[in-house]
Amino acid sequence: MNNSLDITPSPRVLRMLGQIDFAPWQCLAELIDNSIDAFLDLGGNGGAVPNPRITIALPTDSELREAAGRLSVKDNGPGLILEQLENAVRAGYSGNDPVEKMGLFGMGFNISTARLGRRTEVWTTTADAEEWVGIIIDFEELERAQTFRAPVVTRKKSQIELETNAHGTEVCVTKLEATRTRPLIWGAGKANTKQRLGKVYGRVMNTLGISILYDGDSIKPWRHCTWDAQRTVPTAEFGNVPARIEIFEELPSRKFCNTCWVWLSEADGECPACGERGSLIDRKRCLKGWIGVQRYFDKDHYGFDLIRNGRVIENLDKSLFSFRDAQGGDTPEYVLDTIHWGGRIVGELEVDFVRVSHQKDSFDKLDPEWKHVVELVRGNAPLRPRIAQRMGLAQNTSPLGRLYAGYKAGHAGLKELVPGDSTGRGINAGIIKELVDRFYSGEDEYQSDEKWYELVLRAERALRGESSGDDEAGGDLPMDLGGDEGSDPGQTQGETVIGGDETGESGEGSTGGGTAELYTRDKELTRTFELDFERDSIAVEVVARRVEDASTPQPFSVEASGFTFKFDYNPRHDFFEESLDTPVDCLLTDLAQHFLALSAESPRNYPVSIIERQLRKKYFPESLTNITLVADTAEALLAELREHVDEVLPDIAPIDASAIDDDTLGKIKRRALQADLGDDEFVNDTIKTGKFARYVENRFLVSLIGLWPTLVMDGNFFSNPYSNLADDLKAEAVAMLVNGMEDVRWLAEEGSDAISKDTAWRLRYGRALASMRLVQSWRS
Repeated sequence: MNNSLDITPSPRVLRMLGQIDFAPWQCLAELIDNSIDAFLDLGGNGGAVPNPRITIALPTDSELREAAGRLSVKDNGPGLILEQLENAVRAGYSGNDPVEKMGLFGMGFNISTARLGRRTEVWTTTADAEEWVGIIIDFEELERAQTFRAPVVTRKKSQIELETNAHGTEVCVTKLEATRTRPLIWGAGKANTKQRLGKVYGRVMNTLGISILYDGDSIKPWRHCTWDAQRTVPTAEFGNVPARIEIFEELPSRKFCNTCWVWLSEADGECPACGERGSLIDRKRCLKGWIGVQRYFDKDHYGFDLIRNGRVIENLDKSLFSFRDAQGGDTPEYVLDTIHWGGRIVGELEVDFVRVSHQKDSFDKLDPEWKHVVELVRGNAPLRPRIAQRMGLAQNTSPLGRLYAGYKAGHAGLKELVPGDSTGRGINAGIIKELVDRFYSGEDEYQSDEKWYELVLRAERALRGESSGDDEAGGDLPMDLGGDEGSDPGQTQGETVIGGDETGESGEGSTGGGTAELYTRDKELTRTFELDFERDSIAVEVVARRVEDASTPQPFSVEASGFTFKFDYNPRHDFFEESLDTPVDCLLTDLAQHFLALSAESPRNYPVSIIERQLRKKYFPESLTNITLVADTAEALLAELREHVDEVLPDIAPIDASAIDDDTLGKIKRRALQADLGDDEFVNDTIKTGKFARYVENRFLVSLIGLWPTLVMDGNFFSNPYSNLADDLKAEAVAMLVNGMEDVRWLAEEGSDAISKDTAWRLRYGRALASMRLVQSWRS
């Protein structure tokens, strides 16, 4: 056996490799990739390995400070023979298939280990070997000796290792670079690395059954919080569209150069990169995965995980949501309807046939192969049907086109599978956040989508004008986020709380002869409320009940006992009928006082009003008047209107330019020049064909309602009636809508920018806010 191995190029060059910009987690990922490939060599599912695992051992912070740290990545894969080991550590060499495998050993191995430390040992053994074989790459020693060869060492297997036929490979790095290693072992950096590895390797961990231990902790494979594939929504274009669409598309095989990792065109007889023919093979190409709908909206967390051989290369890529026209311009198409909430279309796409960067953090979107991904997932036409029709393109029937048709907007209820409240309005905070947090924390009862679906049904019943009882979609399912059913801290002996089945009938144990106790559980308010104080975190179990007896003398009552808080209210009491106060307002005021009492803090440090606002912000953000949030919501509504007008206005072309005032025409010309270098002829044609909505200011956008009411009324965008009204009422209906939208425009453009928010401004703001909420209720 040779006592050293060639690691060409020179040690100095290897040290220089350590300066290539790999983030610390990427260095670990390079080593994990090679371990996973070892299991892939066994045919998947670990092959002969019953419990495939990868163990990452980290130094302590004190060991790192004392320059005694040791970082290792060890697997129980099949192990390597000496020739494989030599190739594995030789910079620039890769024995791995660049399409079928994750790791490329060689260069990636040397870059990652050189960045982490100045000394690397690789130990490996096969099941039938009697010893471990290792190689030691100590850059300082090699440079001192001016050699390109690293020593090979061996060590005998222990008796237990011999008896169990131990096998696997371990990469151990010492003489660590402290600044690059510390983010892996301490504080937020360690937590973020664990989470990132769970996202990057979640799919392959689940597929191959591989476990990854990170400094003793199990990495949790990432899983998207999506609706079940059995859920569907109705669409006019495609019928019922499922909330999850599987994708499996086999492409024709293509020639591939195993040396240069380049796909060839049909006309190529030799590799265009190296000019060789001997390395060309026919290789299959396949796009597989799924796209679907997340159970919640998020401003950032939506998009597609792009995967190569099981490893996530790009997380939540959003490029497929834009349409690229013939001139190469990209037009974002999603998110437009729910800007205030964000998006919810997600997915996992395995695109093994597209080139990736050397850092494995992005796919080459200029690679011709990427065009196949775009075509198969989102199609070559705009997602918006009117835009496609205007461009003379066929309807987009791609998987993303179907999802977009069914789930692009945020209307509560079964129409688009959006959770809502008891008024029929969509919700995306408070109770949704709690559901999401519990899903990602791994609580079993929150993994299915049932609790989200209950909120969809609640909104659907409200939209139908139903307050209780079963409906066609499956009835009123119990909704209890506060704890185990049957352990209701607010139910006293002898009470019958109508709310488990909401039948309105008394059960055994009810009082008053045959008359039911008139309480109905409020499932939205019954929950655990938690706040952090300086000394401690306090959680209070709230049980809220609606009193059905209109003759009760009190509008509401509270009963506080330790960490339990009971709240009964009569929504039909004059107190609520004659004021703008809601049961939520009353609950939070008294609950905030109870939190203060439990905290034993001084009102000087924690005023009750501040505690109440914290509760609102965390659990009922929609009840807060947050100026920035209101402005964003108003701008989102205007953006939705602009998109709608942009789609439908060409349908009534040609447009008479005389309907547009000179000032607006001038502004359209300036904006067209800035955006598209459009001259007068371009502007005139744009106006005539009705394609000018993108260039007009919000003020004129609102006035378009008065010019062409039928485009946005009669359920076309707003539910407000117009065509069937008497002539004398039409003008009044238009004026009411225009005035409301003018207040929305004011909120978007001026409501948050006032220097002095004096009494007059606050009154104006209050009126505009009420107008916006009224307009939102008209949104069809």
